[in-house]
Amino acid sequence: MVLGVALIAVAVFYKRWFSSVLAGWPGYFIVLVAGGLIPSASFYPVARRFINWRALSLTMFFVLLVSLLWEATLALPYGWWNYQHGAMMGVFIGAWSGLPVEAVLVWLAVTYGTVILFEVVKVWQASGRRAKQAFLGSS
Repeated sequence: MVLGVALIAVAVFYKRWFSSVLAGWPGYFIVLVAGGLIPSASFYPVARRFINWRALSLTMFFVLLVSLLWEATLALPYGWWNYQHGAMMGVFIGAWSGLPVEAVLVWLAVTYGTVILFEVVKVWQASGRRAKQAFLGSS
């Protein structure tokens, strides 16, 4: 939780003082950290033992490869879509048609978060306890 709040504070500070895009908040990054990183990091100690790290690494590689191929090679250069620059942190990768760094991070976070969530739900289902008792402790 502390790491997530610190990352959000750094992103807001960077956007306010160093970014070329001054309007708005770094909303994409805030959602990425608050909705992806903080829950995944909090469930990580439970899921760590059950993750197949070699398979996760290969999956993350291919997801990142396909998404970058799609976004950096096709979607952005041809104008099929773009990002709201006011909602970005302000770090853009020029070699990839100005792709925001949040677009790269989201594919890594989604893959990692999905595996963590899958393993936590699998452990919860195997425990035979109700969700409230399993996630919040015994009453």
